[in-house]
Amino acid sequence: MQNNEAAINVLVTRPENQSSGLCALLSAQGYQPICYPTIQIQTLEDTAAATQKLSHCGDVDYLVFVSANAVANADVLLKNAWPTTNARIVAIGPKTAGLLQDIGLKADIIATKPFDSEALLAQLPTQPQGQRCLIIKGEGGRTALADGLRQRGMHVNFVDVYKRGLAQNSTELLEQPLHYITITSQLALDNLFHVSAEKTATLKQRSIFVVFSQRIADHAISLGCQHILISSEASDKALLTCINNSSKSVCF
Repeated sequence: MQNNEAAINVLVTRPENQSSGLCALLSAQGYQPICYPTIQIQTLEDTAAATQKLSHCGDVDYLVFVSANAVANADVLLKNAWPTTNARIVAIGPKTAGLLQDIGLKADIIATKPFDSEALLAQLPTQPQGQRCLIIKGEGGRTALADGLRQRGMHVNFVDVYKRGLAQNSTELLEQPLHYITITSQLALDNLFHVSAEKTATLKQRSIFVVFSQRIADHAISLGCQHILISSEASDKALLTCINNSSKSVCF
């Protein structure tokens, strides 16, 4: 992996409940992962409306889960009492599908690589006129999937089952050399830069940002990040592979 004896530090900005897998992969390869979640997954203040929508989710043709967090938080709201449904259950990727299986639901459609909205859209009907879809997600986020389905004639509704807040971390963790920073969403990057101007400037100039997609890379460029790598897909293993390939040629 690395060509020198000094540890290569990797800042992991995933939410705390999702960071252990990537940290374990990095540690196994000899890197020094630094857990620094920039997004905190929070419960809704008013859950009644979301719970009501979920209780009728059996009436739709497609039930779409856009993240593992969407599965976990929706299951909490329904207390694992999902209504009987003939809907096709759709997952954004293997992790989401695995969590669905854990709660007793089987994904009929799982997005292929790179496990994003565009990949999922390509696997859904091209002429779904009149069919109904419920997208289970967190507050905010992208609308590409819903927009694409509506353009095809599908009736699309949302239910937000959690919200994303700014995680609180000690800025002392940012004082050490941060060779790589993993970024899995635009919000994760925006929240990272809610630190002092001096620290932000240093990160943008010196760290290598490893991101999930060209869309996130473009956002990083617009914020002034100087060194950016794009993983081949939206997965922890792809982030690790990207770092491994880079560390063979980069001298820190």
